[in-house]
Amino acid sequence: MNLSMSMITNPVGYEDFGSFIQYLLNYAVGTSILLAVIALIISGFKYMLAMGDEEKVKSATQSLLFSLVGLALVFIAPLLVNFIINQLGA
Repeated sequence: MNLSMSMITNPVGYEDFGSFIQYLLNYAVGTSILLAVIALIISGFKYMLAMGDEEKVKSATQSLLFSLVGLALVFIAPLLVNFIINQLGA
């Protein structure tokens, strides 16, 4: 069976690798934002349910801090990826 390049279809539907990476990045950022918001909500509930117990308040505060740092990293990551892609000339 002789297959020419014109007979092979594009299974992913993207014209170039850069647009595929952009799609993956957008998907990852959206999912990460959702997870970070869920982590913030859980941290808030942990803080409310601590009822003055110092160890539980400390744990809730640490969870809240980690959630906020994660959310900040989610917003910084696309900038870093776009910078790297631009520097590589892709």
